[in-house]
Order: sequence, then C-alpha cells, then structure tokens
Amino acid sequence: MTAVYLRRAQLCSALGEDLDSACASLIAGRRPQPEWFELHEFGQRRPWLPACGPALELLPRLQRLLDASLDGPAHDCLLLIASTTLDIASLEGQVREGAALQPDLATPLDWLAQRLREERGFAAACTLNTACTSAANALLYAARLLERGRYRRALLLAFETPSQVALQGFGVLDLTSPSAAYRPFHPERDGLLLGEAYASVLLDREPGERPLARLLGGYSACDTSNLTTTREDGSHIERVMRAALADAGCAAEDLDLVKLHGTATAANDRAEANGMRLTFGAAMPPLQALKPYLGHTLGACGLSETLLLAAALRRGALPACPYADAALLPLPAQPQALAAGSLLLANYFGFGGNNASLVLQGVDACA
Repeated sequence: MTAVYLRRAQLCSALGEDLDSACASLIAGRRPQPEWFELHEFGQRRPWLPACGPALELLPRLQRLLDASLDGPAHDCLLLIASTTLDIASLEGQVREGAALQPDLATPLDWLAQRLREERGFAAACTLNTACTSAANALLYAARLLERGRYRRALLLAFETPSQVALQGFGVLDLTSPSAAYRPFHPERDGLLLGEAYASVLLDREPGERPLARLLGGYSACDTSNLTTTREDGSHIERVMRAALADAGCAAEDLDLVKLHGTATAANDRAEANGMRLTFGAAMPPLQALKPYLGHTLGACGLSETLLLAAALRRGALPACPYADAALLPLPAQPQALAAGSLLLANYFGFGGNNASLVLQGVDACA
C-alpha cells in the first residue's frame, strides 16, 4: 500500500481533554479514575472510564473535532465516521426525560454522516460499524481510496459513548472488571473497563501540517469459525498480522513495537497471546497495552489508541507494566523509550471475529 500521513489529530478521552494531555498522562503512568454504575442483573457496582472535560451533545462534539482537524475546503475530502454505540446514549437520555421511545428519536449514523457532509461540503461520506475494529477498518478503507486517487484527503471521526445498553450488556456477559484493575494478559485478569472517547484525524498523501505518523499498510479479515470470538489457537490473528506486514513491505524483525489489543477478557487475551507466539516465536518485539489508560473504547479504539501511541513516541518513554513478571506475554518491566520514527504494529481484534492490524511509522515532531 502507498503510505498516507495521519495529521491534525485530536483525542478527547479519560486520559485527558486533548491529545497532548493524554500523552503526558500516559508517559507519567497515570491511569484515569473510574466512575461506577449499578449492574442491575447482579446487583453489583462496576467501573467505566468517562471522557474528561464538559459533557456535550454528540453533534457539537463532532463539529468541534471537524473544526480542529479539517484544514480548508472539504470538496476533495472523504468523511468517514466509525462507532458502535452510535447515538444510543443520547436516545436513553431523551427517554429518561419522559420522551416516548419512537423511531424518530434516533439519529442513524448514516444520517449524521450525511448531515455533516452537507454542512461542510465533503465530497462523500460513509460509516463503519465493525465492533472493535471500526476505526481501524476506516483508516484502511480511507487509505485504499486515497491510494487509488478517488479522493485527495480523508477525514475520520471515531467516537464511543458507553450507553446503559453497552454497560449493562458487557456486564451481564461478565466481561467487565468488578475490581477496576484493568490488567491485560495477567493470569488473574477479571475483565475490561469500557471507555468514552472522541477522536479525529486527517489522512493525506502529503505530510502537510502537523503530521503525526504514516500508515504504511494493514490487513483486515473475518474469522468465521465462531459467531462472537476468534480462534483461540491464534491462527487467524497470526494470518492477519503477517498479511499486514506483507502489505506494508515489512518483516516481523523490522518492528520496534507491537501495540496489543489486550482487552483483559479470557478468550481474547488467550487468542492474541497465541497469535503473537505463532508470529514472532522467541524473537518477540517490545509490547505495549493501552487499554488500561483509555479503557476499551470499542469502535473508536482503532483511532484513539493509534493516535495516543504515535503521539507518545515524541514525548518520552512509554510506561512499564506493573505486573510484567507475571504477565502471559513479555510486557515491559521498564519504561520504553523509542525513537519518534519507530515502526509499529497496532492490533485490533474485534467482537465477532473481525481482526485488523495496522503498520505505522511515527514521524518526528519537526517533520
């Protein structure tokens, strides 16, 4: 794949109101403090990680992201929106205030994309909803279209606002951590924490202003062996990672770091650990897991974690894992200092067996 640049990146998450503050918190090893909700089915309290800053309605948030990431007219630019929870949280709020549950209360994602397209004059708009890989697939889809000359630029919006449907649903499936100890690949891990995030980035074939990273290639595929999860032997994950490296023209030994998906759920961690061993064997590259800092931002994680990782490379050492000695994979026992131009593999392995890997290279802040 012809490389494209990621630039004018924005992120609002549990780690900070913007990308700079999130990077500072990550490098300092500061994890966000969770809020708690009542899991009705079990009569238990469960944690989740809301985004920092003032609460805003969804449309104003997205418009603010567009203002920050778009430079100039949008007539040559494709708009993509990636999410899984869509506007469910907003709909729940209207019902709590007494509105009757009716179809016309909802704001379909396609309608939202079309409205923003008409307001800003985008060349076209599309939406992606492929569970945890939504934003990762959107990055790949946009890059392919730019490579073919369909558009000169693409702007990706990714968001996740955990709703009661999501919080209660993940809780009833016993996938959320009752302890709030988010510990991917720990032998005694007890689940994930859902996280809220809003992110945007401009993709361009030219570096332009404020380039953050280059997307060199990637691969996405569906594992149809199971309705909800991927093969726990790691074979499908291995296939996706190897195909992503081949697409980028890279070898496994070229990698400076692998960003793990690392949900801290039993089946997903097991599958990813097996896939890593099949792909790299004893020559495991340095590893990093970011969900303990952002929460699992579901459909937005393919962008929120990618931006945080690429931006943090410029700022200092990535944090050590406090349980490295016990982890099922060789997570870092010491802070990881990497060059800004490091070669990265970012993994996103989704509910329903849709798996995606991205190959990126950081860009120096002076570029």
